[in-house]
Amino acid sequence: MIGKAKAEWEKLKAVALHKPGLEVYLALIEPKTFLYQRRFSFSKARREYEELIETLKSEGIKIYRLLHTIARRAEKDKRFYGILKEIVGIDGDPWFLSRFLLLKPEIRSETEIVIKNPLANMYFMRDQQITTEFGIIIGKMAKVQRRNETEVAKLFWRALNVKYVEVTEGFLEGGDFFPMGDFYLVGVGNRSDLKGAEILIKTGKEVAVVHEERSEEFFHLDTYFNVASSNTVVGVKQLMERNRVEVYIDGKKVEEITFLEYIKRKGFNVYPVSVEEARNYATNFLTIDDGKIISPVNLRIEGVDVITVNIKNLSGGFGGIHCMTAVVERG
Repeated sequence: MIGKAKAEWEKLKAVALHKPGLEVYLALIEPKTFLYQRRFSFSKARREYEELIETLKSEGIKIYRLLHTIARRAEKDKRFYGILKEIVGIDGDPWFLSRFLLLKPEIRSETEIVIKNPLANMYFMRDQQITTEFGIIIGKMAKVQRRNETEVAKLFWRALNVKYVEVTEGFLEGGDFFPMGDFYLVGVGNRSDLKGAEILIKTGKEVAVVHEERSEEFFHLDTYFNVASSNTVVGVKQLMERNRVEVYIDGKKVEEITFLEYIKRKGFNVYPVSVEEARNYATNFLTIDDGKIISPVNLRIEGVDVITVNIKNLSGGFGGIHCMTAVVERG
């Protein structure tokens, strides 16, 4: 069902994407200010994104383009168009307005137009929400540069007529979440916190809260861990050994254990990657079926089919393929 996913290895049916636009080009003036890792080629990044889109399409996965989806809904729905117009703050047709949704220009005079805080990280569409078996949860972003992204995400889900709930306290970002069938994994410590994770704990399901070390490079769970199939995960073992897990069942903490021990106890084989490989986004792949992934790195995992896509420039924004894709539907 649209807006739902029970396990990371379920067949991926639909994803949401956003191709880098002018907001990214502007951010390349001062990459670090916009949380980017480095400056990169804008034109090459856009070509890489087209390759990713074509790869997903060739695997039969439906693509929902962020701004296209919003503009199409605004064309058909006057009330929705009114909301879009109010957010952007200028006049124009839906397609024109959608292009400025991530820029929100402020006209100060006849000779001055100001763009404050362009949403330069919106192409990392994983982070604004999480997709669970119960539906969509809109998160709350820890970094001020990304706070307004959730408003755009809410507009996207409304365009699809998908209901959602929101995190109102603490922080929760999509790169810290993995649905694992009968339990959830959620990372806390950098961009997400325990207060934000409470929305998952309160579902009553088993939730493994991974307490991560403070890090400027491994700031989401998917930066050093991922799930390749129903029996295999990929991760940096030394980080998994050091990070502790608090296990909650029915909303109550029942035990504390290392992340590595917990994953092994759940019956998963761990395919190890080095810290350096993780820095090159070896764990930041997208699982499209049980034992089939689209990856920026040609991993050689027994029983796993790996399709590689080059993201040399796209990754300059500090993320990989998992980061760039929001799950719309699995199963």
